Amino acid sequence: MRLVMRREFVERGRDRGFAISVGVSLAIVLVAVVIASLVSNKNKTPSFDVGFAGTRAAVQQQMAENAAPAYKIKLTASVVSDADLAAARQQVEDGKLDALVADGRVYVQDSVDPKLEPVLATANLASQVPNLDQVQVQTVMKLAPKDPEAGQRKTIALIAEIMLFSQMIAYCMWVATGVVEEKSSRVIEVLLSSVSPRALLTGKIIGIGALGLLQLAATVAVGLAAGSATGALHMTAQVWQTVGIVAVWFVLGYIFYASAYAAVAARVSRQEEMQTAVQPLNLLLMVPYFAAFAAIGNPDAGWVRVLSLIPPFSVLIQPVRIAGGDASWWEPVVAIGLMGAMTVGIVLAGARVYENSVLRFGSKVSLRAAWTAGRKA
Repeated sequence: MRLVMRREFVERGRDRGFAISVGVSLAIVLVAVVIASLVSNKNKTPSFDVGFAGTRAAVQQQMAENAAPAYKIKLTASVVSDADLAAARQQVEDGKLDALVADGRVYVQDSVDPKLEPVLATANLASQVPNLDQVQVQTVMKLAPKDPEAGQRKTIALIAEIMLFSQMIAYCMWVATGVVEEKSSRVIEVLLSSVSPRALLTGKIIGIGALGLLQLAATVAVGLAAGSATGALHMTAQVWQTVGIVAVWFVLGYIFYASAYAAVAARVSRQEEMQTAVQPLNLLLMVPYFAAFAAIGNPDAGWVRVLSLIPPFSVLIQPVRIAGGDASWWEPVVAIGLMGAMTVGIVLAGARVYENSVLRFGSKVSLRAAWTAGRKA
């Protein structure tokens, strides 16, 4: 197994296609970081929606609107009646209003935006509160506090998800291609005279997987370094935790899918047949990929919670929920446990199909025959 693993790692690493793949991955990450940095640093006029309520609401609204151009912000201000005060607070909590000023109290979802602070300070000159510093210390009401790093972690997880998906397909296809190449050239007969089928399959999966993990680590390292240098990312312990979470799920997902790809590829004898054979697995991998994008916008939906626990959907959905702080403490534990159990099952099943199919040449081996037949000496 060690010999096979070393051979796969070294030979695939020397392949020109691997070098091109690494170069393309690094280029995509660098371009993404540069674009993110340019977008974040672009000088845009920020826009805010603020509601005013109370006895001095109309005066405060007028003063805030007059002060907004001086601070280079666009302000949409409105007077909220006492009857609509509860609804206005709910709008702040939902993010539809950036702030609500009501008789000396400033209601915000999480915190007062620094660009909005001086405008609210000017408006508060018309109330009993003399300046915003006093408002911030005594009367800022946080209706829906957020983790300040959740957005950055979720962005990192999203980028890592795209890389994880692309690399998982690429390296699983390498496993499938290698199996069919050895079978079509009849090299497999020579190999199996010296090594057992399961040792050959295990060494192949581990060797190619180690190469994939190395490429993923290099790409992430370059991306984090570029993000930190351009100011697009702020390196914290939570960021490294997110990277570690994605690496764990990459290992689990790769072993799961690589075993299935190898088993399917062992049932055919030609490269032309392999593409059709692995097509269902490609579709199975794409479903959780698109579901992960939908989960970002609505992480607390019931179907998202369910799919984040069920293998193999959890491979791509669970990391996003963990990174954004949307998963309860028990959800990753259950998801990893279920994924680990299912991975063991698929590895054993894949090894059995591989062992019973890899020496049967000619037409495609049916799944039933591959499962029930024994390999003849």
